[in-house]
Amino acid sequence: MPVSCSARTSGSIMWTPSQEQLSLRSSSDHTFNVTLFEGLHSSDFCGWIEAHARNRTVLAVTTPTVERLYGNAIRAAFASVGLKPSWLVLNCTERTKTMKSVLTVCRAASDAEIDRRGALVAIGGGVCSDIVTLAASMLRRSLSHLRIPTTLIGQVDAGIGLKGGVNFGEGKNYLGCFHPPEAVAVIPSLLKTLGVDTVRQGVAEMIKVACTSDTDLFRMIEEIRGGGLQSWVRNGDSLAHEPIQRAIAAMLGELSKNPFEITSYERAVDLGHTIAHPLEASTHYELHHGFAVAIDLAFSSVLGWHLGWLREQTALRIVDLLVAVGLPIWHEHLNEDLVSRSFRAAAKHRGGNINMVVPTDLGRYRFLKREDQCPPGLIPEVLSYLRARSWQEAVSNSGSAQYGVELPVGGNPARIGLQ
Repeated sequence: MPVSCSARTSGSIMWTPSQEQLSLRSSSDHTFNVTLFEGLHSSDFCGWIEAHARNRTVLAVTTPTVERLYGNAIRAAFASVGLKPSWLVLNCTERTKTMKSVLTVCRAASDAEIDRRGALVAIGGGVCSDIVTLAASMLRRSLSHLRIPTTLIGQVDAGIGLKGGVNFGEGKNYLGCFHPPEAVAVIPSLLKTLGVDTVRQGVAEMIKVACTSDTDLFRMIEEIRGGGLQSWVRNGDSLAHEPIQRAIAAMLGELSKNPFEITSYERAVDLGHTIAHPLEASTHYELHHGFAVAIDLAFSSVLGWHLGWLREQTALRIVDLLVAVGLPIWHEHLNEDLVSRSFRAAAKHRGGNINMVVPTDLGRYRFLKREDQCPPGLIPEVLSYLRARSWQEAVSNSGSAQYGVELPVGGNPARIGLQ
């Protein structure tokens, strides 16, 4: 059954040459459906393609990996309803998520003679979606676009949002737009070819939205902790469908409250996204987004505990779940300076306040507005806890390639984090 998000934006432009006012008021409604399908060859999915692509010029944009694994099958799905879209294979990574890639898509759209009624189709992970969305917003001042996310993080987060964007300088998603899709097709069976770490990144986003918006989803992931959910996803087990759909519904529910960030810069979906972006950038994006979100979520939870906003038991419950599903809670670049820089960057982006989402219970949260709300020495205490806990986990899982540990002569952890 489709899950829909409705967004409405309005604005006013006023000019007062005298006592008489002249004004223009513009408004628009946009609703898009996120629909789950069994597979690429299902009649429902082919019907979805026909409904959104027939009688239109279409450019499909995908990645080399998706092209190798699913390119022929996706083209066959289009062909089954008599459609043959233009096709672009684009290298999509955080390092190539730049305006150069956006302009490559724009050039391909121009070469394909995509008209004003045409559409772009993003077939890939979150980076592919970000690039295509920004290109669509620019082409002919706004083209429609469809999304077929092929990663778990894309299906529960990046591929179902309203934004597109690319990195610029040291800023992740510094250039971007609000440009919601026309429709999104979620096909969980596409996730069978993902690696374990790629699935874990999606689970991080699921835990994030569960913490703020769906306590039943949190308990569901908790009950199948360890590799259970990852195994369901990678085996194509239908048991994964419910947690995926719940995560999507929770995300859309939060986005629909303030889809274009007009009424406020306080957003529950920003949990795990205050330190994460600067941390990723500090590693030149060697640390992937989902792992950075997990580290940020662990920091926010332990911060809430040390501030007295969150019970220790609940904070540790969140951290324990992150660890149990194989996610990192620490990185060697995480230090007081990075935290302070992250706070300053967040305040610039969020109307002058940090607005860091801090859990106060499962399903409840408040916003850290200013850095001086943290007493002297509190941030170092939080960092010390996470570093020590990560070191303990690394030692107990020393046979795993997930963590790397280097200890100085004194035996204190010097370098602990995701490798």
